[in-house]
Amino acid sequence: MPPSESVSAFVGRRPHLEHLLDAASAVASGSARTSLVVGDAGIGKTRLISEYLARSPLARTVVGGCLELGTEGIAFAPFATVLRQLVKDTEAPIAGGELARLVPGLGPVPEATEESRARLFEAALTFLEESALPGGLVVVVEDLHWADASTRDLLVFLLRNLDAVPVHLVLSVRSDDLHRTHPLRRLLPEIERLPGVARLDVEALSQEEVVEQVAYLGGSTDPDLLYLRSGGNPLFVESLVADPAPLESALPDGPRELLLRTVEALPETTRAVLGLASASGDRVDHALLAEVAAGSGISELELDAALRPAVDAQVLRATEDGYVFRHALLAEAVYADLLPGERIRAHRRYVDALDHDSPGRLPGETAAQLARHAHIVHDHPRALVAAWAAAEHAEASAAHPERLGLLERVLELWEMVPEAEHLAGAPHGEALRRACQAAHVYGSTRRAVAHATSGLGATDPSIHPELTGELLMARGRARSDQGRADALEDLDAAAEYLDRDHPRRPALDAASATALMRLGLDKESERAARAALDCAQRVGDRVSEVDALMTLTNLLGEVRGIAGEPVGPRSSGEESEADARKGPEGETVTAMLHRAIDLAQRTGQVRMEVRAWRNLAIHLDQELRLEEAYRAAERGWQRCTELGVSRSQGVGCATTMASLLNDMGRLDEAEELLDRLPYGQSRQEAYRLNLTAMFHAFQGRWEQAEEALTAFTRIMPRDISSPMEYLNQYYARLYLLMYRGDLVEAARSVGLATADIGTMAPGRFPHYGLTVMGDLVLRLRQHGGAEERYWAQNLVDHLRTDLVHRRRPVSPLGRLGHRIMEGFLTDKPTTALEHFTEAVRICEENGYRGIQFRSLMGAFHAALGLGDHDRARVLLERFGSLQGQGTAWILRQDAARMRAALAAAEPVRVPAGRPAGLTPREVEVLVEVAKGSSNREVGQALFISAKTVSVHLSNVMGKLGAGNRTAAVARARELGLL
Repeated sequence: MPPSESVSAFVGRRPHLEHLLDAASAVASGSARTSLVVGDAGIGKTRLISEYLARSPLARTVVGGCLELGTEGIAFAPFATVLRQLVKDTEAPIAGGELARLVPGLGPVPEATEESRARLFEAALTFLEESALPGGLVVVVEDLHWADASTRDLLVFLLRNLDAVPVHLVLSVRSDDLHRTHPLRRLLPEIERLPGVARLDVEALSQEEVVEQVAYLGGSTDPDLLYLRSGGNPLFVESLVADPAPLESALPDGPRELLLRTVEALPETTRAVLGLASASGDRVDHALLAEVAAGSGISELELDAALRPAVDAQVLRATEDGYVFRHALLAEAVYADLLPGERIRAHRRYVDALDHDSPGRLPGETAAQLARHAHIVHDHPRALVAAWAAAEHAEASAAHPERLGLLERVLELWEMVPEAEHLAGAPHGEALRRACQAAHVYGSTRRAVAHATSGLGATDPSIHPELTGELLMARGRARSDQGRADALEDLDAAAEYLDRDHPRRPALDAASATALMRLGLDKESERAARAALDCAQRVGDRVSEVDALMTLTNLLGEVRGIAGEPVGPRSSGEESEADARKGPEGETVTAMLHRAIDLAQRTGQVRMEVRAWRNLAIHLDQELRLEEAYRAAERGWQRCTELGVSRSQGVGCATTMASLLNDMGRLDEAEELLDRLPYGQSRQEAYRLNLTAMFHAFQGRWEQAEEALTAFTRIMPRDISSPMEYLNQYYARLYLLMYRGDLVEAARSVGLATADIGTMAPGRFPHYGLTVMGDLVLRLRQHGGAEERYWAQNLVDHLRTDLVHRRRPVSPLGRLGHRIMEGFLTDKPTTALEHFTEAVRICEENGYRGIQFRSLMGAFHAALGLGDHDRARVLLERFGSLQGQGTAWILRQDAARMRAALAAAEPVRVPAGRPAGLTPREVEVLVEVAKGSSNREVGQALFISAKTVSVHLSNVMGKLGAGNRTAAVARARELGLL
């Protein structure tokens, strides 16, 4: 954008310009920055940005503007302009791929898939990063208040992921347009909190600055009166000075009328052309305007002659291929001044001009514009056809919200157009099915269900059996995502219309398997998954084959067993219990997951491949193969990087890595990983926020935990989230409340979660996840108050129901959690100590440091309950010895509480020193030997092997000069060690 040609002086904006130039300096050093330029209409935002671009030290500048076109707006409009300009200015050849969705001429547009939007965002981000080198890049997005939903989504993705690259994003926002329900009212505060983002408010000029502007303009008006009437708005000051009417005369009715005075002085034909241009918005393409003008009886020569005065008067500014009103307010004023008949005729001219092919026009943008103009003039047939075509183009551009809006416009018009089915080339039910699918992809399951229900009502099964089946399947999927049991009714009914040989049957069976699994109906789910797998392989449906494999491996990975069964590491070559339950053709679960990964890779199913890597990590974790699980999640993240989707889809694998690091007791590394993660999209970002909230709770950072949970809820509101998705929020909030000391409130939250989504229902919490509730029971009991005891018993009763009456197949990790739960729930300290002791052994052997801390704490309190203070002291010392630098705050607090509990039970006598140079561990061994314990029993008490006990005991006897263990104990008593 060239420097402004305005006659107005650049007054009162030097500090703002310096702010932008300072940001540019930071960008030049390699750090991305974003400047939000916010102010009322006419306040000088565009002029400020123009002056900045004229002085920016960065090498390249590009400008894109949002369009005021409402529902039929062109998706990604400003970024499409920016990308096209950068492509045009780039000499090196550019591979098309996903960018071809927004930039014509880069090659064929890839087929639209579920991951198209994520890959498009990645491609746009990567291209901007590459375009910024060398020298830096300024990207201006004007009029963000008019941005379509897809533009807002892409902008947020860029803001969160542009980091160490020299890009300066400059965004202008008209603050007086942000009404109460405007989407930016919620989004702007979130943007302002992001690193590298600074808000720059452009205020009205002061009275002195107005005087300075008037002097530059050569006016002789009373400055005090001018300031009073203009309110310090530079655009209004300029218009009042240019107004031939005396300032003391009657004021115009409003700002728009004031701006029109400039237009009123122009020739009649010029005013007519401006009226035609304003019907397009604040900008118009010259070729299109020429066609519209011709339809109004204005020839090309007459058009050129009419445009010249408008450009000279700075009502319009000429661009490379068209015209832009000097200010959007001016375009609005001109349009508002048209008589109703003039408006209708102008829009009809646009309909006529756009309703045929013309060289250079982009089909998607043309269809969107035609839909808008036709709708305004109530040309319902053409509006329907154009909106239908625009929806197809929106799908190809991965513009899900715009596609949904356009399809809903089609549905709105359907009843008004008798020949709608003929014009659309599809029955009413198909339009509703597409709207259902668009709503589901966009994350609005309620709207998806509503559209599918309407579609079923509009479709005669005897005439359209396949469509009926598709609608039932679509509604069943949406209901399944909502956690509703009636999803099964829909999916079963769909099977009546999509028989075993139908090409869509594998997808239906796979959807049924997923729905059954979510409802805890594992046997039925396994049958459906196997059927889906067989059918998919028979008809060659690779997408459904991978989907079915994912569900089947989830089910087979939950091996059958009871809490009393031993859980521990396998010897070399021993088959896991989960793998002992075979899949098709005798495959193990691990082999099936690797097959799913290979199949997804070969067929280009990026989302399914990433999901398979993550599922493999989770399966290995369930098998107590923690290190292998971490490597699988890490490999999944690496694949995301190789595929170019790390910042959109890799977050899921990375959060799994962080969770596994926490299980290893490496919370500091887990937090560091989360901190440097790129921001993901939608649900993946919500999972990252949820885990972040949990880690904040572990570290005692209550405010940050609350902020992360609030952000989670914004991304994944309860009303559009499935129970399994929203379960994460309840889980993290439980940790926050419990560790903050709000124990009763934490117990109530479990009740609320259970009433809301069935927290303890089959398929919700895995048994190892329920241990946090067991931990809560212990803390409630320790507090000792009547209310706490009531809630402790309430939780015990509910958890007992889960453990006894809802016994389900559980993995080795699940059985470990089951054992820990038994330890927390029993009122018999001896039984509790047995459970916790075994759990500690399993954790130590398999590297589960996080769960080991919880088990040690449970064992400590059980020993204390038995009056075995020596055992409790050993457990406490073991708890402390496992803590290192970066240990969670809550563990340090738990250790302090355990020390206080032990001191209250029996004052500890601490020897002045350890004679004979005994180490702390050797003293621990000696204490256990003095109880008459064998080497094996000592090892169990200290969580070490019997062989290690023997080595320690030999050292003790040597240092004490004792010939046997009995003599060593006697000598220790003489020295005051026992």
